[in-house]
Amino acid sequence: MKYVIGLIIATFLFLSLLPLSAVVLAKPQIWEIRSIDTMKMSRDKARAKLDDLAFDKVIDWEMQSIKMMGANYVAIDTPYDAEFRPFLNRWVTSARKHGLAVWFRGNWSNWEGWFDYPKNLTPDEHIAKTHDFITKNADLFVNNDIFEACPECENSGYWQQPADNNKYQLFIRNERFSLEDAFSTIQKNIHTNYISIIGGRAKDVLDQRTFTKLENVATIDHYAKNPANYEQYIAYFNNRFQTKVLFSEIGAPIPDIHGNMNEDEQADFIDQVLSLLYKHRQQVVGLNYWVLSDGTTALYNDDGSERKALGVLKKYFLPGAIAGEVKNPLGDRLANVQIKTGDSLNSTTTDKNGRYSLILPQGDALIEIGGKEFTAKSKSFKIEKDAHFIYNEVIEPKHQGLLYRLRLFLRKVFYVNKKTK
Repeated sequence: MKYVIGLIIATFLFLSLLPLSAVVLAKPQIWEIRSIDTMKMSRDKARAKLDDLAFDKVIDWEMQSIKMMGANYVAIDTPYDAEFRPFLNRWVTSARKHGLAVWFRGNWSNWEGWFDYPKNLTPDEHIAKTHDFITKNADLFVNNDIFEACPECENSGYWQQPADNNKYQLFIRNERFSLEDAFSTIQKNIHTNYISIIGGRAKDVLDQRTFTKLENVATIDHYAKNPANYEQYIAYFNNRFQTKVLFSEIGAPIPDIHGNMNEDEQADFIDQVLSLLYKHRQQVVGLNYWVLSDGTTALYNDDGSERKALGVLKKYFLPGAIAGEVKNPLGDRLANVQIKTGDSLNSTTTDKNGRYSLILPQGDALIEIGGKEFTAKSKSFKIEKDAHFIYNEVIEPKHQGLLYRLRLFLRKVFYVNKKTK
């Protein structure tokens, strides 16, 4: 124990003495999870392309495209049935080749009746069947993957509202327990607490006991006509349950919700939504954009050309960073000085060593330092992919006490005397 404490203290001292540029070299990220969904290819074409090995070129193209835009996860929606296991393996293999973690978002086809399977799987059978699938396919999984057994599990119709809310809550808790046990058995560290539910249903059904079992994360598939609605959902779960939100499906346009959109309208809408998720990034674990290709929300046109919305995703998925030190004219490092962006979407304060750092999406940014009891300074930056800027600043207190003025006078005298020698 003494060794561990000593190591922590030594690490802290080491970091405080490092040049600022060395401290901020880590790759900046706004959200922990940045995922793109492949449902239109990985699930909808699972049977049609099951034996078509030439389709691997499409799979590789999707993975390369997802990696290029700064995602660290790919959502693969292939069913878990034995029939589709070879197809699932091809998707997972390509994801590993391109350095992407996998968010498994499949299900059993006989849960909702996919691909002409009979809809005859019960909740208890679902849990047992999934446990068996995991323990018999350990090679599919790599530490830090995400596994969902049943995205939007309510779609089966087993749990009617509000009469069966308690039963649905119990199912979710039991499912999480079973998933934890299965991955413990194969000794893999997999995220199993991200169980996605339609946003409105999550508000109506989930309770504190269930959120506790899910490690206080509300994972929701959510589409809304008004971008402000996303902010309202974040506030609801945070204020009522002290939970963070993971948007497991998000995208536009869904014609029944948003109507039709041209490229500019799609890009503008997504930018508005992501700016709100960025604003509330402390309460947002991340997002899974639905869908990469072959849908109304696609990021690519049918001819393979990029839509403008893809550039919006890259702006947030490949951010830059600004860091610096704030001192007064005496050289004192100033703690608790406010640092904020001109759009007020990001702010922080300096630590006890006068240091700060901000992660910012690509684009123009104005950094404002000081204010309140200090003079204010500002500087404009052009944030680019993975860029790191150092912005040190000297600011003066607005109210200068006697001791401060005396120190400032002596410093000037010392400087003049030293200069004349």
